[in-house]
Amino acid sequence: MKTIIINEKEINIPEGWTEITFEKFLSFSKLVRAQKTEEELSKEYREQEMSEEVLSLQVSLDNIQFNTKIACFWSGLDEEEIAMCSLEEVEDLIKSINFVNEQYMPIELDKFKFRDVTYTLPKPGMREQNFGTYIEAEQIEMNNKNLENGNLDILPRQVAILCRKEGEEMGIIKDHVVDEREKLFRELDMATVWDVAFFLLKLESQLMNSFLISLKTMEMEKLESQPKTL
Repeated sequence: MKTIIINEKEINIPEGWTEITFEKFLSFSKLVRAQKTEEELSKEYREQEMSEEVLSLQVSLDNIQFNTKIACFWSGLDEEEIAMCSLEEVEDLIKSINFVNEQYMPIELDKFKFRDVTYTLPKPGMREQNFGTYIEAEQIEMNNKNLENGNLDILPRQVAILCRKEGEEMGIIKDHVVDEREKLFRELDMATVWDVAFFLLKLESQLMNSFLISLKTMEMEKLESQPKTL
């Protein structure tokens, strides 16, 4: 965390994705998505027959108000306190969390540790897996469709479905266990969430395709093992 002084108060600001929980980021994403784009605002104001000069001023005011909300969100201060800050203090705050607007570059991983427990990610090979793993792959595919529609809230459940405690068998786990882990993983740092999400997106089609190939291979082996009749 980076400590900055705002309105004579020490404020801890995250410096990277490892210092932001999923829950915190989800709240931030909802704040951002609720804000209209400049194009949307301009179109709306033109429909109100504003002059270009007034329109420009209004859009600038909207941007200032939005930046104020962002400053409040990350600092924990209210709008009145932010209003008492210097321009330099607010600019320093906004710049400090600018990394959330940059593209995250995921790293490949096969396990992660959270609250002293190691969780492992599934491996692409499906031959030694069971049908439950295929069912989970279908669940992941369905949830990925939700992700494509911007539903970030599904991410912790994605992690809960496929990641296992170290030594735990793969395959279907009880719904209440998934529910408990989904709740737990909402406190995961976003770097881990992004890394696991990237892995699962890439693995999804491999899991399903590998399972189908496995079924065909086992069926062929079964036929070949049968005695031939004249």
